Amino acid sequence: MVPSDVARAYIYRLCHEIGANADAIYNAKTAAWYFAGKSTTIEVFLTSFQSGEKERTFIRCFAPLCGIPTDTKRKLEMYQAVLEINTQKPGIKLSVTSDKRFLCAVSERDIDGMDYQEFLTIIKDISFWGDQLSDFFKKHYNG
Repeated sequence: MVPSDVARAYIYRLCHEIGANADAIYNAKTAAWYFAGKSTTIEVFLTSFQSGEKERTFIRCFAPLCGIPTDTKRKLEMYQAVLEINTQKPGIKLSVTSDKRFLCAVSERDIDGMDYQEFLTIIKDISFWGDQLSDFFKKHYNG
């Protein structure tokens, strides 16, 4: 099996284990699976790019945390918190969507050689930090 097929099999296995239907939570338009967390929704998808002569595929997980404040001072305060959190919380990074409307937690890994336990760790990390940080940022910066 090619690595992307293995990653898809892991997604289907996880869905089976948690009682979800992988086909029902898959969105063909975005080519992503959507898992409901406590405070946020986790988007899981595969993305590939060419690295020299080799194509690399990553599993990427996004958890929207909150909207970006429109007030410049609040926005700068939020970005300061983001930079600090990026150095404190292992397994995730925080980023802004390309349209700059949402702050997201992101977890990703090259799927080459990934086993099921590593896959679960990525999903558990993004779920945990997505819920924790969503609550934090909504409380402090979306009020």
